[in-house]
Amino acid sequence: MKKLLLVSAVFCSFFISCNKNKVSETDASIEFKTVKSHTWYVFTETGFEKTDLPQNAKNVMEKPWTEAVRISSAGSLVSSDEGSAKAPYDAYAIVNKRGLLAFNDAKIDFYKDESIFAKDTADGLVYSGGMPVFYLFRSTFFNEDLEAKNALHEARPFLVEFNPAAKVFYPLVSYQNLKLDNNHQISGFFWNGDTWACATKKMNGSGVEFSFFDWQPLVPLADLNPAMGEETFVFNSITEDDYKKKNMPKLMDSAPEELKKLISSIPQEYSFYVSWRDFSGTSPVSYCQMGTSDFMLNARGSVSAESSLSVLVFSDGTTYIKKLNEDNVSTAFRLPLLPSGFSYGEETVSGNTLYVAWEENSFFKTLRSGFIAVDLNSILQAN
Repeated sequence: MKKLLLVSAVFCSFFISCNKNKVSETDASIEFKTVKSHTWYVFTETGFEKTDLPQNAKNVMEKPWTEAVRISSAGSLVSSDEGSAKAPYDAYAIVNKRGLLAFNDAKIDFYKDESIFAKDTADGLVYSGGMPVFYLFRSTFFNEDLEAKNALHEARPFLVEFNPAAKVFYPLVSYQNLKLDNNHQISGFFWNGDTWACATKKMNGSGVEFSFFDWQPLVPLADLNPAMGEETFVFNSITEDDYKKKNMPKLMDSAPEELKKLISSIPQEYSFYVSWRDFSGTSPVSYCQMGTSDFMLNARGSVSAESSLSVLVFSDGTTYIKKLNEDNVSTAFRLPLLPSGFSYGEETVSGNTLYVAWEENSFFKTLRSGFIAVDLNSILQAN
């Protein structure tokens, strides 16, 4: 009964505050559980450091989100094959314009490579063969005068792999491999573990030209490199509708059972959508609940094989944790309340630690950003 009351209280706080943008006076008598076993981190010019509160971190110049230092994508590693050596990390996060955060429970390592990250926007973390893979693109709107300065960027990598044993970033696929020229940008993709669906745009004299295609490599992803020819890939032109069907949000009725269990206590009248990562390591799939409320809130959710947990974090910090072998939510709590203009974003679990990105936004621009590390042991043991 205590857990049910806690979950109900959290839901009330979550949705009332979202729809009215503030907690009403009638909520003042409700005691909400807020996580206290946590550490704040903020990104700096050279890496990241601890801070007491996000709003107390040093101010930075606002930049378009494609050009700003921020966690753009995060996720837990898919379980390795039985009998194989344990991976040095079980979760990663892509830090745009900087590098990659690698997590091993409370241990955090930061790997940087200016030749990879400085010129392009990094996003779209997936896993292949136990290795984190992400994609690069360049916003032509904000980089009209950008010129390639080295051989790596003359080849314009599209997919990049990080090898945790060698601690090195390896380009796997270039724009040229996909028969795209310097004026093309891949503005989005969806990988189902077999086929990559890409949306591209190209600036021409009359405006922007969009195109869509599928491609498949004829060798394992880890065996690819930009020196391979077009014959290594199978291409198929698709329509915009075909592309949308692959990556547009699906109705919650079609969501996996693990996600349905996490949201089972949320009333049907509330509207929200969840970007969900499963055990496949492929692109996350979005699911939406279309209620009667006008406000649509964002959430990120995932399963962690190493931690045997599923997690759901809403942008206001409302968080749900469930053990994979149980049917009911183990605990629900609120991450510390962020000031106006700040929000929570990508999440991942490593061991007994939950990592959640935070950032300060102004329309399409990002200012300060970082992440919070939460000790899940103290929370789960308390319940």
